[in-house]
Amino acid sequence: MRTDGAAVATGLDPRRIAEVIVTAGKGGRRGSGYRVGNAVVLTAFHVVSGAAGVQVRFEADRPGQWSAPAEVVWSDTATDVAVLAFTPPAGAEPVGPAPFGRIGDDRHAVVDVHAAGFPLWKRRRDAEGRQFRELHQADGTVAALSNLRTGTLEVTVSVAAADPDPQVSPWSGMSGSALWAGSRIVGVIAEHHRWEGPGRLTAARLDHTLRRVGEPLRTRLAELLGIGDPLALPDARSETVPGPGPGRGPQRASSLRVIGLPVTHGLELFKDRIEARELVGRHLADPAVRMVTVTGRRGMGKSALSAKVLEMLEQGQWPGQTRAPLPSAIVNLSTRTSGVTLERLYFDCARALGPETEARLLGVWAANRPVHDKVGELFNAMGDELVVILVDNLEDLLLDDGRLEDAELGVFFDCLFRNRHTPRLLVTSQIPLRLAPELRRFAVEVELSEGLPAAESIALLRELDQDGSLGVAQLSDEELLRAAVRVHGVPRALELLMGAMADDVLELPTLRDVLEDFTLREDVVSGLAQDRYRRLGPETRVVVDVLSVLRTPASREAIDWIVGALAPGLDVAGVMSQLLRIRMLSVDRPSRTYALHPLDADLAYGALPRDGALGRRSLERQAADWYAHTAPARERWRGLEDVRAHRRAFEHRRRAGDMNEAALVLGAIGPWMTRHGSALAAIAMHLTLEDKLTDDAARLAHLISYGHARLSGGPLAHAVTLFTEAAEVAERLGDRQALQDALFGLGDAHRQLGSLEDGAAALSRAAVLAGDNGDTEAEAHAVLSLSLAHSTLGHGPEALAGAERLNAIAAESRDPLTEARAWNARFTALLTMGSWEETIAASDRAVDAYQVAGVREATDYALNAKGVAQLALGRHAEAVASLEAAFQAASAMENPRTEGVCLYNLAWTHWTGDRYEEAAGTADRSAASFQRAGSPEGAAAQALADAARARAAGDLAVAAEALERAAAGVGRNVETVRPAWLTREARTLRDTA
Repeated sequence: MRTDGAAVATGLDPRRIAEVIVTAGKGGRRGSGYRVGNAVVLTAFHVVSGAAGVQVRFEADRPGQWSAPAEVVWSDTATDVAVLAFTPPAGAEPVGPAPFGRIGDDRHAVVDVHAAGFPLWKRRRDAEGRQFRELHQADGTVAALSNLRTGTLEVTVSVAAADPDPQVSPWSGMSGSALWAGSRIVGVIAEHHRWEGPGRLTAARLDHTLRRVGEPLRTRLAELLGIGDPLALPDARSETVPGPGPGRGPQRASSLRVIGLPVTHGLELFKDRIEARELVGRHLADPAVRMVTVTGRRGMGKSALSAKVLEMLEQGQWPGQTRAPLPSAIVNLSTRTSGVTLERLYFDCARALGPETEARLLGVWAANRPVHDKVGELFNAMGDELVVILVDNLEDLLLDDGRLEDAELGVFFDCLFRNRHTPRLLVTSQIPLRLAPELRRFAVEVELSEGLPAAESIALLRELDQDGSLGVAQLSDEELLRAAVRVHGVPRALELLMGAMADDVLELPTLRDVLEDFTLREDVVSGLAQDRYRRLGPETRVVVDVLSVLRTPASREAIDWIVGALAPGLDVAGVMSQLLRIRMLSVDRPSRTYALHPLDADLAYGALPRDGALGRRSLERQAADWYAHTAPARERWRGLEDVRAHRRAFEHRRRAGDMNEAALVLGAIGPWMTRHGSALAAIAMHLTLEDKLTDDAARLAHLISYGHARLSGGPLAHAVTLFTEAAEVAERLGDRQALQDALFGLGDAHRQLGSLEDGAAALSRAAVLAGDNGDTEAEAHAVLSLSLAHSTLGHGPEALAGAERLNAIAAESRDPLTEARAWNARFTALLTMGSWEETIAASDRAVDAYQVAGVREATDYALNAKGVAQLALGRHAEAVASLEAAFQAASAMENPRTEGVCLYNLAWTHWTGDRYEEAAGTADRSAASFQRAGSPEGAAAQALADAARARAAGDLAVAAEALERAAAGVGRNVETVRPAWLTREARTLRDTA
């Protein structure tokens, strides 16, 4: 330990990172902070707002850990900054004031920053089952000109590695962290907006806080932070790079020469493409690379990306973490402006090398010398200097096979790969230049195949309606996100949508109007369609149309089969080769599949006529036939992958307008999807068929499959309605198999809703029908549900009898799924009877048996029962682990009711471990899950949350009353912790109060 006074601050010191622990009336929360002075911590105001008590903890969960109570001594709600004061305990190492600075907003810069704190996604559990937050160091960048309006810093960091709670930001707890640029604190992490993505944080600017607040608050804050002149913080950018090393200064090099205007405009509003920028920069800085080509369909932003990289180089920095000498010259050329010829390239490069060299090179050009010699002289004149040449829209100069039309220009590229001294070429093109195999080692391609991310697409749409005259700027993020998704985030498509709205002054279409028919609007299509698309012949268009109907990547066999049925004799291989050469078609080599870009598929699909031999409905039916032809038979199904072809056949039937046929396909696969964890997907598919079926058999298949999906995904009352109607239709049609399925689902739905007598009656009849029909699996499932109903009624022996009957069926049929269900019935019955050790053993056997059967049907229930039994035996840490695993299994099965049960039990487990704040939050999540499922236990979960908050606040009487409501609210649900446990705790609280 130091004894020579306060330590001198030179940068982020891990010993000064504070975990800020807050208690409040409705529970507690955690945040981060930094010890900026010997007895002072800097944090975010919202972390400590309304606090009843604050503790600051240093070296958290490490051998040197210490903590102290703290109080808020300065705060500003507008900028979300607060300062805490505390008294260091005896033996705590004294520290000096931290250094502060600012990131200037007077010019473009991308500044490296870092922060350290305790985010939610770094939550861990120790060997004893206690939770803690691990420290996280977040390294990232700040774009100096971003967020000027709000006076904050936009911090780009690596995305959170997990999202443990969808209702809470994964960065929760990082708030209050000091944000450093170099060796100075420039801000405080304040917010994370989910819609901006998991890798964007917002920080309060300390220089903005000091400017905003008036006296005496400004002077007081400066005193607390140890700042001499609060209005003259030093610019941290001048210290982010120690010394004038190559490629590391933020200012444009005075000797840098730029020839030609940028190939696009509005670069200050450029969106995203961070990874692509870094990749282009890394390749340009690599001496082994002579040419970097940015490829992608029309409108993807190739020109903007390349121009942005060059603008960053002008400003004196390489994108990302690249460190290399900066270029001495940049030359901008485009086929759409000045044109790209050998003469233009030669003259502009000569200009970039300075007047004296330019004069000499112009003399070389005028001399009667071979073109190779002239280009060689130009490259030799560059010497070891780095010259970057941007050639934009090279596709205008290429033939369909990627060869250059201009022979002289071909000489330039030939010399580029052969001379020792050469420039670095940055090219944008819809198709790449075709190179000889031996030259490919000197060239790299950066493909832009994805549109802008959601946050950037939304921001771009708002910027395109700056004055709000089109009504877009006022729309919600959700509405703008739908627009971005519809055009796949393609930047040019977003611009053209807005242009279509602005230009149509008669109809005055809304954004929704334009989205509905954008593939039919000539003004939009002409701006997006690939140039070569307009030159396609009729045979090529057939293949493109088939690919547009398929939408997803397809095998060569699928394309041959469908095209062969529509246009026999067509040379599919030749057409696909042509489409690959012109980059209208992409290929995934590992899977050997082919696809159009999604936007090209949309445009081609939109141009299809509805009817006719080559119309949309005909093509959709042929695609459906292909998938039906290749779909595995029912006996070969093992998982969700085995019904993928059926799902695609369903989608093509639906798009063809053949709703009855689509319903029959879905009726065959829907229950399987639900059983294997895709209930929500099945529900979404069924919703597309509502009120569109005209055939009784198709409607019956729809009702039963939809009922099973609702039985798992909720609401349960809807499942009862569906199964009731299905039973009526099956009775009318005389379909005993369908009646059996409908009655089974109806009985199970009644059982889960607590209508046990109705459930038992329906299940008994279903079991009889299954036996008469010779359907052993359905009979076993009905027996299982009947056994579970007996368990819920408290009839343990009858429930165990059901388990034994299942064992007998399993032994006779040798069916692993029936064996698993037998263990399911057994652990539930034992749970009802309070046989805790036997419950644990049976639950483990059930998990293993379901794994052998390849079905996750009731793994969540088994783990939940195990957790309740472990809690009853006092094995607290094991119970937490089992219940958390149960919740994960329920989530994987998309079963909100079981999620609610597991979370309810986990909340009570947290209560028994005196972690009332965690109990309250977990119970809230349980209530939300029950509500989604339409389960009556939702009120009980909310009451448990109320009880936990009251207990944390010390209001024991209120907590006792809420516990009694929770106990009464679960009814006869055997899957939850015993209501008696809650009422016993309520009595204890009343006695203590």
